[in-house]
Amino acid sequence: MIEYIKGILVESSPLKTIIEAAGIGHAILTPISSYSKLPSIGEKICLFISTVIREDSHKHYGFLTAEERDLFETLIEVSGIGPKTALALLGHLEAADLQIAISQSDLSSICKVPGIGKKTAERLIVEMRDRFQKNSILFTAVSSSKDTPSFTADALRALVNLGYQPLQAQKAIQSALKENQEESDLGKLITSALRKL
Repeated sequence: MIEYIKGILVESSPLKTIIEAAGIGHAILTPISSYSKLPSIGEKICLFISTVIREDSHKHYGFLTAEERDLFETLIEVSGIGPKTALALLGHLEAADLQIAISQSDLSSICKVPGIGKKTAERLIVEMRDRFQKNSILFTAVSSSKDTPSFTADALRALVNLGYQPLQAQKAIQSALKENQEESDLGKLITSALRKL
């Protein structure tokens, strides 16, 4: 199983990226939201990979963060949500926004995604909300800072361990980071987030 591919960006389009690694060109399907965040052609890139093997195809799906890849893999476990639909969801909604939409049963936001009808959105909300609660699956907004995803995830775990609801904790952390985007001390971030709860 491939965890990630690191190499040189050879070609990119809104839905497909080609990375050359060890002399092999890997064609990787990516969410449309990743296109604007990719480096320039010829520069180094790393994508986290989810491989989907079907009878008639063997495809790699690539994401800029492991959290986004994990969310994709959780989405495709939902009945009626295939890789193409999961990729569309992540291409039109940030991971954190999708989690909030699911937690708040926000059908209108989910139905704005091409290929998602009301019935599919309802099924997605019911099944994913259960998965979030059972597995404490949490996805934080992706920032341009390389350290931010794990930094915010650590703060989130700390607040959940203190007994706060995951969604409440996530909103408090995002609010605290908006006030001080350059915060780099985990303790101070947790303290600031606690003031929001």
